[in-house]
Amino acid sequence: MKKTLLLLCLIILITSFVYCKKEFTIIGKWKAIESIGSNGATKIHSKIENGDEIIFEEDNIVIDHRQNKGKYEMLGDSLHIVFPNEEFFYFCRSNKWNSEEISLTPLTKEYQLICDEGCSTIYKKL
Repeated sequence: MKKTLLLLCLIILITSFVYCKKEFTIIGKWKAIESIGSNGATKIHSKIENGDEIIFEEDNIVIDHRQNKGKYEMLGDSLHIVFPNEEFFYFCRSNKWNSEEISLTPLTKEYQLICDEGCSTIYKKL
């Protein structure tokens, strides 16, 4: 009986570690892997070969694929990136099944969608 109880406890402990999801954090190096858009009738998925990379560091530092350094701010799902001569606004969603993927949808500075039919870039954490 003790062995059965011990085995049951061990199985529960092991399965609890298997199903632990990683906590999402934007900090890290991300690479564009897919583009999603629409022509009004159908959704279009396109794989991106050698996609641009972007690095989000501690202290709200961001570095783009051209090694430009800027600042970022993330409030909820809103991501604001500021480089010396450029400013970008995105709606940022993490993949609920995989915290190593995010979807960035470009927005206006008023946080309104730019693409009527939807357009997003999927990034994978490296």
